[in-house]
Amino acid sequence: MRRTLHRVGMLAAVVVLFGATALQARDDNAEANWYTAWSISIGHRMGPAFSGANFAPDVSHSTLRMVVRPTISGQAVRVRLENTQALTPVTFSGAFIGELASGAALVPGTNRRLTFNRNPGLTLAAGASAWSDPVTFKVEVFRRLVVSLEVASAVEISGHQLGLATNFIGAEKTGSSASGAGFSPVPANAGNYPFYYVAAIDVKSATASGTIVTLGDSITDGRCSTRDPATGDIPADQYNRWGDVLAARLQARYGRFAPAVANESIAGNRVVLPNGNGPAAVLRLQNDVLDRAGLRAVIFYEGTNDITGNATFDQLKAGLQEVIDRVHGKGVPIYGGTVVPRGRPAPMTGWTGSMEAVKLATNHWIHTEANFDGIVEFGALLAGPIVVGSDGAAAESLWDAWNCFDYTHPNKFGLAEMGAMIDLDLFKPRARDD
Repeated sequence: MRRTLHRVGMLAAVVVLFGATALQARDDNAEANWYTAWSISIGHRMGPAFSGANFAPDVSHSTLRMVVRPTISGQAVRVRLENTQALTPVTFSGAFIGELASGAALVPGTNRRLTFNRNPGLTLAAGASAWSDPVTFKVEVFRRLVVSLEVASAVEISGHQLGLATNFIGAEKTGSSASGAGFSPVPANAGNYPFYYVAAIDVKSATASGTIVTLGDSITDGRCSTRDPATGDIPADQYNRWGDVLAARLQARYGRFAPAVANESIAGNRVVLPNGNGPAAVLRLQNDVLDRAGLRAVIFYEGTNDITGNATFDQLKAGLQEVIDRVHGKGVPIYGGTVVPRGRPAPMTGWTGSMEAVKLATNHWIHTEANFDGIVEFGALLAGPIVVGSDGAAAESLWDAWNCFDYTHPNKFGLAEMGAMIDLDLFKPRARDD
């Protein structure tokens, strides 16, 4: 089946669907009512000994407040903490979850203690992770929650660079307080606004219809999603990623029966090549995607950073196919996004004729041979004029009105169109009696 989604004044974007796997039902087991309602990929080792985007303050003897935004409503929560990128252990003396009021303050009466195997604290070894015990908690979709972590000791942090949310650090053992007094924002790190330790929030819901995981790189992670085109300012807490737009559309159409949307993207990430930002997609697939609660579908858009890392077409194809096969092995449909234009007009560098050839070959393979359950035509949506690069080769560039100054990332208007083009019929709730 082929559907064309028209956008005024631009090339139409096409979503091609194969088969009927989109209506996969939930498993009828003990986990059936748990869904990952928010997530972020813990892909970076951070701390006071690092610089740039990986800098973080010393968090020993402090309380961290991480602000999360669930994409479904529910009656209970559990929290996943990860120390998967650190080389040293971290010890938490306590943890809590409550509803955000403003700043670092919580709505009075909402803060609940989290336990881990019935213990109030835990130590995570290097590379380890843990789920909290479930706690009864009324979750309202898109109403922000705060996970407060009382850190007894840590040498370094497992975190996520491009969080784009204001998180906080305060005095030790203040996690139980609703007050925001004494808390200050964690370093913004040049507009990245990182997250520390908190990797996922699962919500128990009797009505939600699964979890959609968006797996990708900076375009899915939200680079340029909050940047003001006029001033260049990068405010936090805007929730303009294309996955955020998709989640809002799903809620508007399906209400309490809508699936959750969980973002598992890392800016600078690669599918298969080493030396990208964070573990390559093939390495983090199990932890970040296949282990997500209530997994119903995956929307996978990566590959451009492998190409700039000089991957061959065969290397990239093999990595993409591995991801497809492993998701299908879980019995889950996967929808693939085509590689978007990256042409940069001279004298800008960073994209060559040989890279353009790999992009074209990859998109041709996606269209003709890849066994995705459907294709999301991000490439066609964002396609702009042909430009001549610094090597004299012609390449397709981003649509001018949606270019975030660097010919690499779409701006917040382009990201909004990406979220708006995805066919919601793919994610219809299963038939219900209520």
